[in-house]
This record gives sequence, structure tokens and C-alpha cells, in this order.
Amino acid sequence: MPQQVSTSTMFRVVPNSLLQQWFIHHVPGQFDVPWEKLAEREVDPMLDYINELLPSDRNAVEVDLQNVRSFANEAGMTAIDDTAKLHGVPDLMSRIPTDLDLHGRAMWVRLNEPEIFAASSTFLDLETCSFWRRRNDVPADVEFAPNVKERLAEGISNLLREEGRGQYVTVETITRNEMEYFIAHPDDFIRCENTHDDTGRLKTIAIRPTVQVIFAYDRVAGSLELSTELRQPRKERLEQIFADRVLGWRLGPYEPDQAYALDHLKNPTFHLATDPVDNIRARIETISMLNRNSNRPLSTGVNKKNAEDTIHQAIAEELSSSDELLWQFRVNAVEIRIDFPATRFARAGHRKIRISPRTCNLRSLTPDRAEIVQKHLKMWEIDCATNDAPSLVAVGA
Repeated sequence: MPQQVSTSTMFRVVPNSLLQQWFIHHVPGQFDVPWEKLAEREVDPMLDYINELLPSDRNAVEVDLQNVRSFANEAGMTAIDDTAKLHGVPDLMSRIPTDLDLHGRAMWVRLNEPEIFAASSTFLDLETCSFWRRRNDVPADVEFAPNVKERLAEGISNLLREEGRGQYVTVETITRNEMEYFIAHPDDFIRCENTHDDTGRLKTIAIRPTVQVIFAYDRVAGSLELSTELRQPRKERLEQIFADRVLGWRLGPYEPDQAYALDHLKNPTFHLATDPVDNIRARIETISMLNRNSNRPLSTGVNKKNAEDTIHQAIAEELSSSDELLWQFRVNAVEIRIDFPATRFARAGHRKIRISPRTCNLRSLTPDRAEIVQKHLKMWEIDCATNDAPSLVAVGA
């Protein structure tokens, strides 16, 4: 999630016309300062009022502001747009006043479409989770049972109860084209926090947060991806539980064929060709390899200030002073920079795609960009699940 900012910062970046509506409908009591006399970014009267609220009321309004802040970015706008379409409001983004920046746009949705705003948090979870582990040994095009969410929640609960957590598990589902997402929130370990009550007295409260577990099932490719902070051996058990409870499939140990093929990227004749329709540029910026014979690692990268430098030139320079040969090395990881054109949600910019044989940060991208990257991973024969061969043009290396 985006880094939290102070209440005063939020008051400075959201226009007064929207803050007035927010104060009227979502802040307890009555803010008596005439809004017409407040200049933009004149935040002291607002802060003074918020600071005089009871701690419980002040906490609630500050959490509300932080929720608005979390959507003030490209991922947040995409999450809102996707949610609005699911709710039958495909024109929501075009209704937002064009003179608002990202913070203003997020607050406008909070005020004018509160149900869509609240529901968008699930999509935002998908945009901001960073680590995905993938395996390709599940069946494609499985039809789910009507009680599939309850079955998955029960399986996760049975696993985590052995450790004193997971008594309650909530499961949400989202469908995006051929991708089916199951987002589980099992109870985590209990913890204690110190806080002040409404009388200003310090007290200790016990809270039991949830931990997030996200499964992404690709119906077409027959692949399963998992994103969670839980560590092994729980990851493998979670995959097996999903396969059993959702897909009706017995999943073996985590020893599938690698999800991503990387060895061919080291070859000097290989280039990252791109589809002209997507208007992107791509370049391998770093590569990590291991000598199969000596177990010696080799990591190198391009000169990022030199647009003409290539990873193959960097590899050749590294090997020129040794007796090692390129064929002796196995590629363990690469980092590919992809430059994207501007969209209605974001300016032109770049993202770093980090890939190892079994992991990729693909799903940390917004859906439109993730779709473009996924297509090119197949075109470059990196994605082992499927292979497409559209017309290409070589751009970058």
C-alpha cells in the first residue's frame, strides 16, 4: 500500500470543495468555520477541529483519509475503474471532474460512489501485492462448486488452527477475464497494543489481525499463482488445499517444471522483440547467473545512463578476463525494464520486471500493463505455460 501521510498533508492536497462535503457527511459534530473564508491549503482550522474530537472519532476520520490516500495513484484508479464496471457503472471515470488530481479524484469517488469506493479495496489488494509464486501443474478450465469459498476457508482454517490462528477465514473472489482470484483473510496471531481511550487514559487492547493469502488461477493456461507472507511449508500446503478444495485436484510436491525459462536470454543473438501496437520499449538491465561447473555466481548489468548498452555487452566484458564460457552458466534471475506510454490513468513511465525460474512480480502491475507484459513474456518464450508467435519488431535488448 502507498506510504501513509499526515492528516495535514491530506488537507493540503484535497480541494476545499471536496473537504467541505467530507466534513459535513463524515466528520462528527459541526465544523463552524465558514468555508468561503478558508483559502486552499489553509489547514490549521481543520486540524484544530479534528484534534478536539474524541480519540475514537479522530481515529475513524484519519483512517478514512488514509483510505482515500491509498487510491491516489495509478493502481488505485485502475482498481476503482474495474470495480465500477463490475457494479454496472462503466462511465464512472469519465464522470470525475477533469481538473482534479489523483487525491481529488480518489476523494470524489469516496463522496459520490461510496459503495464502489469500499468495494475497490479488494482490487487494490491485487494491484499492490508484490510476490507471486507460480506452478503450472494444475488442470485448466475447472468449474467451481457453489460452496467453493466455504470449502477453501475451511481448508485454510484447518491448516492454521494447528498454530493457534485461522479460527475465522473470510474468502472473496474476483474474475478478470480468464483469471480467477481467491483472496483469503485468515486470523493471524493475537497481539497487544497500547492506546488511549476517549478519556485520555492509557490502556492495553488485544487485537487479532488477519494475514492475506491470494490465489490466482488461470483457466486457460492451467496455472496457479500464490501471494502471501506466510512461509514454507505453509505455501505448499496452501497450494495443495486450493487444488483440492477448489479444483478437485491432487497436487504433488512443489517440483513442477520451472514457470519461467531464462537461459536463452543470455545468448547474444536474442533480442527482446515487442509488438508495435503496444508502443513499449524493453531492455534487460541486470542478469544473475551461476556456473554449472564451478558454482561461481556471476551478476552484471547495463550502464543505465547509456541507452545503447546491452546486457550481452556486459556479459561479454565480464567473461573476457576469465576462462569461463557462456554455455557453462545457468541464468537464475533477470530484471527487465519496460517503458510504457501514457494512459488515461498515468503518465508515461517505466517498471522493472523481476523474474526468476519460479517467480515474477508481474501481478504488482496494473491489469492493463500486466496484460501487455504477460503477452510479451510469452512472445519472448520466457513464460513456459503457453507460447504465442505474433508479428514482432526488435526493440532494445
